[in-house]
Amino acid sequence: MKKLGVCILMIFTGLQAFGQQQDSLTVVLQANPGKESIRLRWAVTRPYQWDKSLKMGYVIERYTVKRDGVLLPEREKKVLTPVPLTPAPLDQWEHVAKNNDYGAVLAQALYGETFEVTGMESNSLMDVVNLSEELEQRYAFALSAADMCFECACLAGWGYEDREAVKGEYYLYRVIPVGDGIEAWQVEPGFAYTGLDDYRELPKPVYLQAAFGDRMVQLQWDSQLFNRIFSAWQVEKSDDNHNFKSVGMPVTSWDAGSTNVVMADSLDVNGKTYYYRVRGISIFGNRSEPSDVVSGQGVESLKIAPVITRSTINDEGFVEIEWTFDETSDHLVQSFDLMHSATSKGEFRPVLESIPAKDRFLLYDGALLPSNYFSIAVNPVHGEKVQSFPVLIMPVDSVPPAAPQQLSAKADTLGRMYLTWAPNTEPDLQGYKLYRGHVAGEELIPLPIDVLTSAQYVDTVDLSNLNTHVYYAVKALDMRYNQSAFSETLAVEKPLKVKPSPPVFNKYEAKDDGIYIQWINSPGREVAEHILYRSLSDSLIYTPLSVFESDTVTSYTDSAVEGGRSYTYRITAKSRWGVESDPSPDLQVSAVPGTKPVALKQFRAVADVAGKIIKLTWKPVNNQEVKSWKLYRSENDMPLSLWKNLESGSDAVEDHSSLIAGNTYHYMIYAVMRDGSNSLHEKISIVY
Repeated sequence: MKKLGVCILMIFTGLQAFGQQQDSLTVVLQANPGKESIRLRWAVTRPYQWDKSLKMGYVIERYTVKRDGVLLPEREKKVLTPVPLTPAPLDQWEHVAKNNDYGAVLAQALYGETFEVTGMESNSLMDVVNLSEELEQRYAFALSAADMCFECACLAGWGYEDREAVKGEYYLYRVIPVGDGIEAWQVEPGFAYTGLDDYRELPKPVYLQAAFGDRMVQLQWDSQLFNRIFSAWQVEKSDDNHNFKSVGMPVTSWDAGSTNVVMADSLDVNGKTYYYRVRGISIFGNRSEPSDVVSGQGVESLKIAPVITRSTINDEGFVEIEWTFDETSDHLVQSFDLMHSATSKGEFRPVLESIPAKDRFLLYDGALLPSNYFSIAVNPVHGEKVQSFPVLIMPVDSVPPAAPQQLSAKADTLGRMYLTWAPNTEPDLQGYKLYRGHVAGEELIPLPIDVLTSAQYVDTVDLSNLNTHVYYAVKALDMRYNQSAFSETLAVEKPLKVKPSPPVFNKYEAKDDGIYIQWINSPGREVAEHILYRSLSDSLIYTPLSVFESDTVTSYTDSAVEGGRSYTYRITAKSRWGVESDPSPDLQVSAVPGTKPVALKQFRAVADVAGKIIKLTWKPVNNQEVKSWKLYRSENDMPLSLWKNLESGSDAVEDHSSLIAGNTYHYMIYAVMRDGSNSLHEKISIVY
């Protein structure tokens, strides 16, 4: 057999039952108990192993497990196929192929030198099986055809009917692929457990519905409820509700996302009652009882639409519309409707209804939009509305929209300007034009962008130039391109990337209580803070000493210095956009060496990890001379800063701050004497 050309209508179901490729290679076996016999169907899950099985075949073993409700102490084994089952020789397929389309497909898949199924219609097997390799096509078509014909499945060596089964007994069936050992195949046997006592009648299909049209009917029924029972469905038709005949080939459903099967059938004439029902077909060739019957008649439907020939606005401002329609179809018309929409593709709604079927002209005096699309719809006696092509009618409009309101903007450090304004409410609004300027009072220029359809826009400006503000305004446009007046002009301050001018020192003095420093702040309006840095003169590391957010602060006394040591200071300005100026010229000052009184001894620090504190203690030398204590604190490499002012009688304090394990904490203490001088300070560091 070189080639079989077959023409059938079927949907691919073989893989649904057997051929879905799985993670493991196995024989998938299903058993179906009947009244007097048990039918078996199987297949392997991959095309290559399926092809190998055509030559090797299968052996079926049956094990009797239970008899009359009692488990047997030992299973009774019987080999049902002493000779392995393989496809029947080619000459045995000739008769089947001539009388059964599914047999023709199977014979072609098994023995054809080339494999081709021709003449497929819409929703055919070829639409679903889109496989490129011939072996995969043979495999898929063969399993699909076997699902539709149990006799063909048995002839192909993939089906078997056990007629020796006895009621009251339960069997474990085992289908084994023959070969050089299962290990060589790497295919696991298939198993199924059942008995004649498990026989159940097939359920009948449910929820059959029919929608009758012009010499046609569309049928639909539930497929999801029985998708594990039925592989196909046979539609039956009658014109007397007694004698039903099959309609075409069985129908199958392979749309996993659908819960219904849909099928269309043609009717010979309208006005005659037809009756339909459907049966389910299993992969074992069994057919269910028919579903409930549905019936109906075909009805003549409208096939033409009106054509609008004239549409205008008269001197009184009313819309005049005239149309043509085939008078020979008047008997199919109930009435006309005038439909309206603001756009050609929008939703059309009726604005004049129940226009007499004989009329071909109307006047419409309703309110109009700047753009109006009208069409004439036919309300037929049977079927759905039929609508003409729309026509555009635009009344004269010279009134511009109102000027946009509530223009606002936010700027970020990347130069993006986030502009928003209150949307206009005119029904004929087309959009907005955005204007921009860089100097106060200059003429604003429109941005080179399309008309904006939403009340927002993100603009980008250059932050490197020196102008401090950008100016914006908005105009609204209607569908006739009438422009509104400008909105109020909005001045937006730019987040400049230009560095502020550095501050400069103008005075300093080394005093007994520390080093006094005075400076002139940076003059820029964008300056948000000044930062004072300090370094030991023999070090190149500058650490922040203090940050001043007020532009009224122009001096600082550094009390945390050691007598006789030299310190270097510098100060910078930072803008509110985070840009820091170059540092001021360095200022080097030596602290007063002087002799300061000793006010304390034994300054100690103890870390209490369990209590999450650091306890500081000291012994005053002479409390009567001490006015107060000043305690400084810092963490890791940060400079010391004033932490606490303590009364003269104090000799201990606890640090309850958020202490972090592994950090180093530094403390310094000195006394303010009653004569106003400062004592020598003591320092201590501790790792928490």
